[in-house]
Amino acid sequence: MLDWEGIMRRSLASRFIILAWMVWMASPLLAAPPGTTQVPAVIDALRTRFGVTDLSTSEGKVADITGLVALQRTLCPEAVLTSGFYDWRTVSRYRRNPGLHLGYDIAMPAGTPVRAGWPGTVVSVAPWTEGEWGLTVRSASGTEVTYGHIRPSLSAGDPVQVGTIVGTISIDHVDVKMRDSAGNYVDFGGQASASATTPFAAFAADSREAQMVTWLVARNSLETSESELEGRRREKASAALERRRLESRRVELEQAVPLMARYVEEGLVSRAEAEKTRSDLATTLQALARLKKRQKEAPERIAELENQVRAARSRLAVVERRARQRGITWAEVTGFVNGVVARDARLRDQVLDYKRDKQETRTRRVGELRQEVRAGRQNLAELENLYEMGGLPRREIEAARERQQILEAELKSLEGS
Repeated sequence: MLDWEGIMRRSLASRFIILAWMVWMASPLLAAPPGTTQVPAVIDALRTRFGVTDLSTSEGKVADITGLVALQRTLCPEAVLTSGFYDWRTVSRYRRNPGLHLGYDIAMPAGTPVRAGWPGTVVSVAPWTEGEWGLTVRSASGTEVTYGHIRPSLSAGDPVQVGTIVGTISIDHVDVKMRDSAGNYVDFGGQASASATTPFAAFAADSREAQMVTWLVARNSLETSESELEGRRREKASAALERRRLESRRVELEQAVPLMARYVEEGLVSRAEAEKTRSDLATTLQALARLKKRQKEAPERIAELENQVRAARSRLAVVERRARQRGITWAEVTGFVNGVVARDARLRDQVLDYKRDKQETRTRRVGELRQEVRAGRQNLAELENLYEMGGLPRREIEAARERQQILEAELKSLEGS
């Protein structure tokens, strides 16, 4: 006969895994209602209004040299294009023979971080001259972009996303060259190539207001990246819990299927029950396959997010330092944002709607979590009794206690926020 008592005990324990998993996955929703400076609609509106670029995510790429310069200006408002594709160069410490310049120069002060305009993988870090290196990033299509005259902050094999900091300016500029998969130099200047040596017009980030928005965007980018990374790490941990539950369930069902077939022949169970056992096994195997695929992809995505967080943290440090040098404080940024919202009825409504939705989600989740905690306490008491009578292994009762502690801690944190 099937060990129904054992199955029931394991089923009770698995409930805690599910409860903890649900709370863990929902925890991004459990935060207190955000301040105005965290509302996406406000940040997007201010970015557009003051011309502040944010390409810190892993998606997309810059379109041309204009976009690349704008990307550098998120960290260095005074970044300016000083040399274009096919400019004539004479002999210098950088070249033995005169010839054409097959790239673009962007002038920035020494020590300024340089951001990548295209995603890929670092394939080379080579010395160019004393204290200056060229770092090459190859995309999936085979296109290679080299950032020269820099002090690299990455090594060969490191992944690169749009906005990743590849190094810092060695002396006074970065030279950016692009080659296609056949090794031919590519003029990626777009419309800017026609007047490549003409400095760009004054960037909006030169204004005090735009500097505050740049700080706001940089801070929000870091918070967003950290939140996604935290969520991915929680997902990885919860996936491990769920996989153990599914593996245990698979073993039980694989043992049950032949037994159920025999019981059908002996008239102990119905054919429908036996079919349901086989169906449950098939469903469990499918869920396991999907979970294994997710677990295989998770480490790569986590590594990408870790790079994004490092880049966002470095970008924020630079932006914050420049803002403070101009006498700007975060309190002033907050006041500025609140003032903009107060004068814009549409933005004000969007802020109220966003905060209301967050608060409703939080209130609803508190109610659900309180019920889960009460049910968890009752089930844990039953498992404690089983354990005292010798009907439950130590590892299962310890796991159950740990999961209940997770639920209690989540509820306490949420009620206190």
